[in-house]
Amino acid sequence: MLSYKRFLFGAVAVFVAGLLGTACKKSSSDHYNPPTITRVARPLDTAGLTSGSFTQWVIIYGANLASTQSVSFNDQTVPYAALYASDTSVTVQIPRAIPQNVSNKITVTTKGGTATYAFTVLIPDLQVNDMFNEWVEAGDTLTILGQNFDLYGLDTSATSVGFAGGVTSNVVAGTATALKVIVPAGAQAGPLTIKGPAPLNISRTTVAWYKDNRNFLFDMSNFNGWNGASFLSSGPDPAPINGPYFKVAKSWQGGWNWDPFCSNNCAMPAELVSDPTQYVNYALKFEMNVPAGPPSMPLKLYMCFNSGNFKEFFFDVSGTGSYPFTTNGKWQTFTAPLSAWGNLQGFSFSNPIIMEFMLKDSNPSQSNFSICNFRMVRIK
Repeated sequence: MLSYKRFLFGAVAVFVAGLLGTACKKSSSDHYNPPTITRVARPLDTAGLTSGSFTQWVIIYGANLASTQSVSFNDQTVPYAALYASDTSVTVQIPRAIPQNVSNKITVTTKGGTATYAFTVLIPDLQVNDMFNEWVEAGDTLTILGQNFDLYGLDTSATSVGFAGGVTSNVVAGTATALKVIVPAGAQAGPLTIKGPAPLNISRTTVAWYKDNRNFLFDMSNFNGWNGASFLSSGPDPAPINGPYFKVAKSWQGGWNWDPFCSNNCAMPAELVSDPTQYVNYALKFEMNVPAGPPSMPLKLYMCFNSGNFKEFFFDVSGTGSYPFTTNGKWQTFTAPLSAWGNLQGFSFSNPIIMEFMLKDSNPSQSNFSICNFRMVRIK
């Protein structure tokens, strides 16, 4: 795949360099014929396109295009310096900007006139996915995670974040994928409402909750499981975020041994018990704190439903399969969608149900991580 990408990049570079050699050549007279557009295609691809995505390179084919002065997709104009024009084609990159007026057309303007072509630019959705740590205290920085915040104008200090409890704070720093906001005094558990500035005036309410206190699997302040009591800690290393937590500094024997750090009867949401097909809308969430130095988190986290039939899942907390893993000594929220456990269709959720957590592998290992706030919540 890497060699193919290098070949493709090189081929496009040669192609564009060739266009630069013939770009914007004038005819010997002052007369310019009207432009025409016959098709649009990707570089190195003969198949025509009727739609494209932000930042995608396309070639506009036609005639009398050498004197191109501007190219627009809807009402978004490509910078003039980024146009590569010859008499029969113009190579451009679709702007990464949301149009205010959608015409579903490409407009090419030359010294000979204007030509249009039916073409749809696919606008990516705003995604508000999660929070880095849902249990940040008032006065600290909450990080909201997602995609395309900048496209929708949410990455500026003009964006407000409303908390349950009727208090609001403005974004203090923003990128395409993260918004940072100082949690105001009086913020209560609940979803957030994010509102952006004009002209888009986007408003979104998060599915995830700040200080999500819905459907804890068990009470860690009154723990009554048959594995786990020896790992309970109230700090100070790390400082707790919501009462006691499990501090799992432990040697694991390897050999795929069954050696839980937590076994307990766990509460399931009533909706899951009455309609198990709803599992696709739920996830197991928890917070974890892993020191930066070894031994940290050496393996995926093994979790298991036990209702007579075992449903097991190795959850990749790293997201990449890269271990050992660390949160650099910060509390972080993790989401394990039940849809990722494989097909749970036909599985019965009782209330309570036995759940067990451990690290399990063929080789011995050492861990040092803290974990708490196990809860089963809707994510859709």
